[in-house]
Amino acid sequence: MIPPITIIDAVKDPNIIGDTMSAAQEAALKAIYGLPLEGEHLALAKEMAGSAWEQGAEQREAVFICGRRSGKSDKLAANVAIYEAFFRDHNLSPGETGVVLLLAQNMRQAKVVKGYIEGKIDKSPILRRHVKAKRAQELELDNGITIAIHPASFRSVRGLSVVCCICDEIAFWWTEDNYANPDVEVVRAVRPAMATFPHGKLLMVSSPYTMGGVLWDAWRKRDTDPHTLVWHAPTRLMNPTVPASFLKREQARDPENFRREYEAEFTEAISSFLPADAIDACVVEGRTEVPKQDNGHYCAAVDAAYKGDKFTLAITHYDRDRNVLVVDLLMGWQGSRQIPLRLAEVMPQIKATCERYGVYNVLGDQFGAEPLKDAFCRHNMNYEERTFTNQSKADIYATLRTRIMDGTIELLDHEDSLKELRGLELENLPGGGIRIGHARSGRGHDDYADAMALAVSEAGQYLEAASGMAAGERESYKLLADYRLHSDYGYRPRSEWD
Repeated sequence: MIPPITIIDAVKDPNIIGDTMSAAQEAALKAIYGLPLEGEHLALAKEMAGSAWEQGAEQREAVFICGRRSGKSDKLAANVAIYEAFFRDHNLSPGETGVVLLLAQNMRQAKVVKGYIEGKIDKSPILRRHVKAKRAQELELDNGITIAIHPASFRSVRGLSVVCCICDEIAFWWTEDNYANPDVEVVRAVRPAMATFPHGKLLMVSSPYTMGGVLWDAWRKRDTDPHTLVWHAPTRLMNPTVPASFLKREQARDPENFRREYEAEFTEAISSFLPADAIDACVVEGRTEVPKQDNGHYCAAVDAAYKGDKFTLAITHYDRDRNVLVVDLLMGWQGSRQIPLRLAEVMPQIKATCERYGVYNVLGDQFGAEPLKDAFCRHNMNYEERTFTNQSKADIYATLRTRIMDGTIELLDHEDSLKELRGLELENLPGGGIRIGHARSGRGHDDYADAMALAVSEAGQYLEAASGMAAGERESYKLLADYRLHSDYGYRPRSEWD
């Protein structure tokens, strides 16, 4: 069905949307809907759309990889959402509600796009007459369409009749607090929800972040996939109103960040530390704890926290018979800013757990080390401090990464720790350093991951030392490791402790 008005006419008409656009923004909308492009618009489309794009073909899916302040949410996503909601006939069944779905990394971000849409509708003397009801999370229209906001969750999409879906800042979704790489899962859930609507639109808009996820995959396929418009453009072309002097200052301040944020380039500065499929391949399904075995050297580590983050404990061992590292147990305790965690309440549980595995030496980082040393000493245990810097943390994580990539580690089926592992990022810092941790842009955590990496690293060091020994010497090394105590107790066997 040919719409009675094109999206360009609807956007420019002061009685409908009444918006202004740059040449690049207008060319992008024309490219989505297969409208004729000429002159400057055609030249921009050829530059930004990739070699697989064909003029005149309406696109069901479009990906916009654009710099900050380029108008991708306001001028592109919001205008497409309004056009699909008001001007397209989606052939809804009697009683069926079509949904223009606005998805973002959280509800706060989703409300930004809704704000653009609602502002345009309220300003329009024609469109505002067709709003039947306004609610905090949706606008109900009188034509059977509802414009609704949701967080990026594949569960929230199921059961909806989605006629248009806007995925805002999709490159940053997986950095939020569920770490399940939701960009892939959400898009997989959206496509079936749109299957019966031939004119449905799936738009993914974002500035680039890591070399992974849906946005990165679309970028890699932009010259070979004719079914998806992949529009790549820097801020200066998409939005000429951003002052050139501002962009010049930003470039001088941080060239690497400028390339990513304003030139919309994928850089190697930030990447996923561990592939999700490699992590999943190491998980022993259904295993939540491994009882103590007789053929391994056990190591324990904690990541201490008292307000907000979790105080975590990890126990691992090296299985000599099978040549694998095993994560045996993960535990966590959490306080809050209002009610901080008390170390005195945690220590008895840590001691009892470590005793089950024959571990009396526990590793941890340098932050708050003195009270931890004192607390462990009072429980006849030793807290061994490891200095955490960006470089030392990279060294500590090296064993964990190598084992996961080689498939020679067994991970617990522990949801929180696996989410943390999937969410770890490797960031190249100015001056040649690196940072490993959760994404700076989200509310992520690495409490379990840090404790696990430290315990795995210690077990790996035992493996390296024992590998150069004769078989008879390895047992002696293991026994010596069991004697590592706080200096107040000296090197005595545990049988002589009080």
